[in-house]
Amino acid sequence: MLKNISINFRPDDSKSIRIIKKIFNICSSRDIKVQFPDYKILRKEGFSEFITDENSYLTNPELVIAIGGDGTFLKTARMFLENNSPIFGINRGKLGFLTEFSPNEFEEYLIKIIEGDYTVAERSVMEAAHNKNGQSRSLYFFNDAVISKGAFSRTIQIELYVNDLFLIKYPGDGLIVSTATGSTAYSLSAGGPIIVPDGNDAFIVNPVCPHSLSIRPIVLPAMYELRAKTLTDMTNLLLTIDGQEAIEFSAGDELIFRKTDKKMRLILHPKKNYYSILREKLNWG
Repeated sequence: MLKNISINFRPDDSKSIRIIKKIFNICSSRDIKVQFPDYKILRKEGFSEFITDENSYLTNPELVIAIGGDGTFLKTARMFLENNSPIFGINRGKLGFLTEFSPNEFEEYLIKIIEGDYTVAERSVMEAAHNKNGQSRSLYFFNDAVISKGAFSRTIQIELYVNDLFLIKYPGDGLIVSTATGSTAYSLSAGGPIIVPDGNDAFIVNPVCPHSLSIRPIVLPAMYELRAKTLTDMTNLLLTIDGQEAIEFSAGDELIFRKTDKKMRLILHPKKNYYSILREKLNWG
């Protein structure tokens, strides 16, 4: 039986409170401690005594519950990555490729999960590193890392190497480096392929509005290391991670993309599969 559960949601999402109260009642009746982050809305709703210090909130749970859309799920996964607990996603967003459980059904499945009846899928975690003048800054990503030119309308040129072998110079608006998990996110909108994430460790290198009809997305094994460099001399260049964090960099700086040994662990819906979710979310009929 679980002892500690941590819940995360968007701090301004008042409609999640109804779901949170149901989770709290289910857990309280089973002597499971529910841990909350210090959000103002939780204090307003009477959960002040259950707000936990940050260290306990992030390190103690045996189960993490993310309420929201895929963005909230990804933020939650980043917060609890070192904890390695499975994440139960309740969808309050639009698509919900990662938050597989609906608000209308989650209660029966949460009870089963508490009893240990659930299946976990592990998804690869990638690293994006920015190297400049001998200093390096790294961020993990689950969906994608995007090289972009900020607000400028000029074309940028990006040079890409694969395991130190020169591949191509991309002229265009930017470059998406996506995981298989992220193949249904920004990369898909930019014309990239869908890759089933089960057992597929891969990078999708997808140019954004390339200025050449011959340039197309390419799928590379995740065991490879990718190295990119922007050749166009301009300011306000950005490396955006999962649409949530950004690193500013300059022309000539080195950007490295590689696989890590870390995993994102998500609880799968027992009555759905990846293909049924694709049909549902993409309206394939």
